[in-house]
Amino acid sequence: MILNKLLLLILILNILFLFTNAYVNNDIREIIANIRKPPTYFNFKSIANKNEIVEFKILLKQNNLNILEDKFWDVSNPKSLNYGKFLSSNDIDSIIAPSKEDVQIVIDWLLDNKMLKSEMIIFSDFIQIRTNVLKASNLFFSEFGVYQSELSKKERIRIIGEASIPIDILNKIDLILGLSDFIEDNKMSENMRQSRLDVKSSQLSISPQVIRDYYGIPNGSIGVNSKSSQSIGAFSDYYSSGALENFDQQFSIENVRVINLGSPSCFGENCGQLESDLDIQYMTSIGNNITTYFLESSNGQWVLDWCTTIQAFEPMPSIASLSYSWIEIEQCEITQDCYNLGINSLVYIQRTNVEFQKIGLRGTSIFVSSGDDGAPAFYSVSGNCPIDGINGYCPFGGCEHTTSNCPTITIVNSNYTETPNCFYPANQMGVACRELIIVPEVIDALSTFQQINTHCNFQYENDQFGNTHIYSNCSCEDLTPVSGEGFKMVGYSFDPSNGPIFNPDFPASSPYVTSVGATEIYQSPQPESVCSIESGSIITSGGGFSVTQSQPYYQIDAVNNYLQQQSSSSSLPSFGFNASNRAYPDISLVGSKFSIVQSNNISSDSCPCTMISVDGTSCSSPSIAAMFSLINDKLLNAGKSTLGFLNPLLYQAAKESPNVFNDIINGNINCNRMYCCEYGYEAVTGFDPASGLGSIVYSNMENYILSQK
Repeated sequence: MILNKLLLLILILNILFLFTNAYVNNDIREIIANIRKPPTYFNFKSIANKNEIVEFKILLKQNNLNILEDKFWDVSNPKSLNYGKFLSSNDIDSIIAPSKEDVQIVIDWLLDNKMLKSEMIIFSDFIQIRTNVLKASNLFFSEFGVYQSELSKKERIRIIGEASIPIDILNKIDLILGLSDFIEDNKMSENMRQSRLDVKSSQLSISPQVIRDYYGIPNGSIGVNSKSSQSIGAFSDYYSSGALENFDQQFSIENVRVINLGSPSCFGENCGQLESDLDIQYMTSIGNNITTYFLESSNGQWVLDWCTTIQAFEPMPSIASLSYSWIEIEQCEITQDCYNLGINSLVYIQRTNVEFQKIGLRGTSIFVSSGDDGAPAFYSVSGNCPIDGINGYCPFGGCEHTTSNCPTITIVNSNYTETPNCFYPANQMGVACRELIIVPEVIDALSTFQQINTHCNFQYENDQFGNTHIYSNCSCEDLTPVSGEGFKMVGYSFDPSNGPIFNPDFPASSPYVTSVGATEIYQSPQPESVCSIESGSIITSGGGFSVTQSQPYYQIDAVNNYLQQQSSSSSLPSFGFNASNRAYPDISLVGSKFSIVQSNNISSDSCPCTMISVDGTSCSSPSIAAMFSLINDKLLNAGKSTLGFLNPLLYQAAKESPNVFNDIINGNINCNRMYCCEYGYEAVTGFDPASGLGSIVYSNMENYILSQK
C-alpha cells in the first residue's frame, strides 16, 4: 500500500515537472546566429584557441514594458505631480525583471553545460558570462574564430557559422551580445575630426573660457555639491591623464576629479585616445569641480553594452555623454547577424531604448552626439542622394573644377542582387561599391569610362584631402556607358527606389536621449550657424528623422511648425523621410575649432603633448552636458532632484520661455564629410532637424529650470 502511494506520488511529481518551466535538457535547438562570411570591414584570421577567453551577455526577456514606459514619461513630464520622483534599481526590477524561475532555468542550462558559477555574474534581467572558447562552443554548438578589423586592426572572437540553443531557453531570452556582433571601432569614434587649417574665416578658436563667455556661464560657476556627478562613455578609446593635466595647465583649470569606473586603460591594445581626450577635457573644464566618471567599453561592445554596464553603479552619474553613433537601420551590422534570436536593427534599438528608459527613471540625463555626416551619412549608406554638382561640388577645394554636370556614376552589379547599384563616389564606403571597386575588371572599366567620355572632358579629380570627385561637362544621360562581365557603368540617374537619401544615426535618433548637434560661432556680428563642410568645418552636423521610432509627444508641435515652414522647399522631398517619426537633434552647441591637448604618442598616458584643433558633434555633447551638470548642482543645493530625462522640459521651455535658446537660422545639413547632396534639412526659425531648438543661453536656461523644479 505504501509502495503504491509512493509510486503515485512520483507519477504526480513527474507530471507536474513536465508542466512547469523547469529546464529540460533536450535535443530540440534553434539557430540563433549564423555568420556565413565576415561582415564589411572585417577579415577572418583563424580558428580561436579553445583556451581563449570569450565574454557574452544573455539578455533575458523583460516584463511589463508598457508600465515601465508610462512611469518613465510620468517622472519626466514637468507638468506631472510625479515629476522628478525617480525610482531605485529595485523599484525598476520589481516592474520588469523576469521571474526568478525563468532566470533559474537559464542558469541551470549554463550549469548543465559545465559553466561554473564563478564564470557568471547574474543581474536582474541579464547574465554576464566570462568563460573559455571550449565551453562556449559546447554551449552553442558552434566553432569560434578570430576576426580582425580592416580599419582599426583590432581583433575579436566571434562564432563561425551557426550557433544554436535549446528551444525552451530561446523563449526566456531577448538576445545574446558578444556572439555575432561586430562593431567597427574607428567608424564609431569618428564623431570628431581634426579641424581644417586651410580656411580663413572669422570662426572663433574654442577654449573653455570662450564657451563660458559666448553662452553666458557666469564666471566662477563650478560644482559645489558632493552629490553632483557626470560621466563620459567611450568605446575602445581612453583619455591620456598627461594630456588632461597639460590642458588644465594651459587653460588654468583647477579642481578636476576623474574616476575610472572599473575600466582598465586600453593603451597598448591599439585603442584610440583623441575622442576621450576631447570629452574629458571639456566636460571637466565646463562642469568644473564636479566628480566625472569615465566608463570605457571594451573592444567590440556597443551602446547596449554601455547601458547594462552603467546601471550596475550605485549611485549612477546624474549626467552621461556619448560621442558615438551609427546608422540606425544598420544596427544589425553591429549586431551581426540579423537572425540572432530573430534580432534585427529594430530589436536592438527597442531593447536599447528600454535600457535608456531605465537610466532615465534613475534620474540620469543622457546626451548623445548627433553624428558628423549630415542628413546623408557616409558609412554603409546607399549613396542615393544626388551630389550637388553646381553649388556643392568639391567642397574642400583642390579640384581643377568647381562645378560638374554629372558628379556621380552608377555601377550596376548584376551578380549582387541584394545591393545591385554602386553610386560612385558617394557610396564608396557602402557594401555595393566595396564589392565592386576591388574587382580588377571594374577598376579597368573606370579607366575605360574616362577614356571613352573624353568628349565630355570626363575625369576623376582629388580634393586637397585626397577624396575622389567626378567632373563632366556633359549631363549624366549624355555619357557613354561601359559594360563588363556582370556589371555596367553609366551616368547616374536619381531614382528614390534605389535606396534612402537620408540615413539617421542611432542612438542620436532615440526618443529617450537628448541629441546634440554642432554649430560654428564667429566674431560678432556674424550669427551662430550649423556646422558644415560648406562653411569651413571638417564635419557636417547630423540630424533628420528616425526610420523606425515614432515621434514622441514632446516634439509634435515643434516638428509641425518646422514642416509648415518647409512645405514648399525643393531641398526636402517628402519621400526622403517619415515626418511622423522622431526628429533630431534636440539642441546644439558649438562643435568646431576646439583646442584640445593630445599625447604625441597615442599609445601612451603621458606627455610630451601637442595642442591641436578638432571639429565634431563630439565637441558639442560633453560641453553642453557639463552645462547641465552645473544646473544639476544648483538643484541639489536647493534640495531638489536632478534633471533626469531632459527633453520634455526643453521643448516646454522653447514654448514658454524661448529666450532660453539661441535660435539657429543659418546653415543646412545637406553634406556628409566629403560630399554635398541636393537634398537636406535647413535651419529655420524655431525647431529644425539641422540644429534642434538651438543652442542654450545658459543663465536663462538655469533660471527657467530652477523655477520648474
